[in-house]
Amino acid sequence: MVYLLVFISIGAMTAAQLLLKKGVLQTGGFPHSLSELGRFFLDAGTNGYIISAIFLSLITALAWILALSKAELSHIYPFMALSYVLVALFSLLIFKEDVTALRWVGIIVICVGVFLVSRS
Repeated sequence: MVYLLVFISIGAMTAAQLLLKKGVLQTGGFPHSLSELGRFFLDAGTNGYIISAIFLSLITALAWILALSKAELSHIYPFMALSYVLVALFSLLIFKEDVTALRWVGIIVICVGVFLVSRS
């Protein structure tokens, strides 16, 4: 049950980041001047992708709270690093971002660390 909650948290957090990126791209990004700030928050607050990302962030928090109530933080927290893998992969596939070889090496190191922690 704990791992299910952790993976729900990871999945929701990953999806939230991707939806947030999509929503921010639609709104044109954070404004460069204070005069545009109100319009940005109005656009962001009514953007379906951003609203969905906020909802998924809430799901992330709730699943994480439940997981924390059932397991040691030092054991389950490293699993959250798996979101790095998923965000990098989906950023490459969905947004066509440049994920360099060095970044993939770093992600592999993270995965090895998560594997080692899961065995302890």
